[in-house]
Amino acid sequence: MEKIEEIIASFHIDPSLLYDAIVSSTDDYIYIVDMKKDLALVSENMARDFELPGRLVPGLVPLWGASVHERDRGRYFQSIQEMMDGETDEHNVEYQIRNRKGEYIWVVCRGRLKRDGVGEPIMFAGVVTSLGDKGKVDHTTGLFTQRECEKRVTRLAEQHGGRAPGGLLLLGLDDFTRVNDLNDHIFGDTVLRQFAQSVQGHLPDGAEVFRFDGDEFAILWDRAEERDLLELYRKLHFYSNRRHEVDGVSYYCTVSGGIAMLGRDGDNYLDLIKYAASALEASKRRGKNICTVFSPGLIEARLRSMEIANQLQMSVAGGMERFRMVYQPLSQAGDLSVHGAEALLRWSCPLGEISPGEFIPVLESTSLIQSVGRWVLEQAVRTCRAWTAFCPDFVMNINISYLQMLEKDFVPQVRELLRRYALEPRHIVLELTESYFVTDMEMLKDTFRALREMGVRLAMDDFGTGYSSLGLLAASPADEVKIDRAFISAIHDNSFNRSFIGAVVQLCHSVGISVCVEGVERYEELKTVRTLQADSIQGFYLARPMPEEAFRARYWEGAGEKN
Repeated sequence: MEKIEEIIASFHIDPSLLYDAIVSSTDDYIYIVDMKKDLALVSENMARDFELPGRLVPGLVPLWGASVHERDRGRYFQSIQEMMDGETDEHNVEYQIRNRKGEYIWVVCRGRLKRDGVGEPIMFAGVVTSLGDKGKVDHTTGLFTQRECEKRVTRLAEQHGGRAPGGLLLLGLDDFTRVNDLNDHIFGDTVLRQFAQSVQGHLPDGAEVFRFDGDEFAILWDRAEERDLLELYRKLHFYSNRRHEVDGVSYYCTVSGGIAMLGRDGDNYLDLIKYAASALEASKRRGKNICTVFSPGLIEARLRSMEIANQLQMSVAGGMERFRMVYQPLSQAGDLSVHGAEALLRWSCPLGEISPGEFIPVLESTSLIQSVGRWVLEQAVRTCRAWTAFCPDFVMNINISYLQMLEKDFVPQVRELLRRYALEPRHIVLELTESYFVTDMEMLKDTFRALREMGVRLAMDDFGTGYSSLGLLAASPADEVKIDRAFISAIHDNSFNRSFIGAVVQLCHSVGISVCVEGVERYEELKTVRTLQADSIQGFYLARPMPEEAFRARYWEGAGEKN
């Protein structure tokens, strides 16, 4: 067989033509380094995409290494040093490197070092391949894909006989579709990239992050304990729970998590990802922005959730069968007279009485919230109109899902109900939780404006549990703030809670917002709250939620109609 030297000697071609042909036939980045002069010739795309000083680059190896991600830089320079020490003539390393956009992308760099007759390096040449072009890396975020995560887990399991130490933290951005709907998919992709880069900045040694479908990411951490993954989530939770900005546009996007441990929960990829997904789903059901560790009980909870969804479907299809309304009185803080109520939805099924905290998230996840929400709104408006006959200034507070407010026909629906029942808008207050006043402010501002122009008031519910900021109140479209029970418990013994509520009341009053303190369950709490000049009070100590008939009997029967 002929030697390669003999073949090349008999094959004559212009080297510049050969180089141009190779460069123009691939999207890879090509480099050739003259080791004697320490001068490199790089392909045009390499100079452009990484903002190199030109096609001829002096000191390429250290210059290139400076752009390699600090987590990978040691491996990059170690491979170079091994070649320089004569241990090998091959360079083959995967790492992340910063491109001209300031984004880190995954590449594999392969090269070969050539030496002269005495073993001195004379030429180093090779190619740099973007792993995104090979399907290993997600183009949007620059992270390895789910397929690569599967390979890593499988390798770990095989190395340790199915008892590999470590775990998987599956992350899901909460309500990410709102970010896309509020802006566009280009903005959403930028948010995903920003989140991915931030996660990488929080990763400890031994952990890798992968992009899954949509708004999901996974962190695989070799040799981690459960407490390590929980601590890592805590750091990401802290990062996410604040205002972020992209191109001058502010947004909020929290993150939920689910944890499954290698060996303990699953000894293969399919089981591990299934259990981590089950834990993440549980976090979403429990209200989002939290992390859940997998346990066998979650499987039962998921089956229960599916059964609840099935029963809800039948209830809605049966004309809102098994749904009912109850009403909790709202009392004036001064004389404790009842001037309004909060309309609350209740539901039972063959499984028993199901709490709103369990069935309402299922309603929202199955889109049944639209049908049920319309029914709740009509029941509350009808009841309010009847009770204004006994109390001319009666006000009905109605909880609204943000999904209802996102519907284009929501404002016309409210207007039509008020017309049908001849009820003035001033009698209605629509409640939305605090977090949505912040995270969906831009998306809902037109709806907020239309409702307020109509004369319907808005209430910020659960204030203090999410993004609470006194500065937020001054810019809020809310007409009323409802302070959460979390600040009421033991308020007579807790000076911080007293001061917080006092500050909220003062600021709200200064900008024309009324304050309701909810969750008052003890006499000592009531006594202290009444000294803080709130406008109204709600809680079990004054009255529990009750059916329409019981409310009417307790407050209106025998009073006589006043108008």
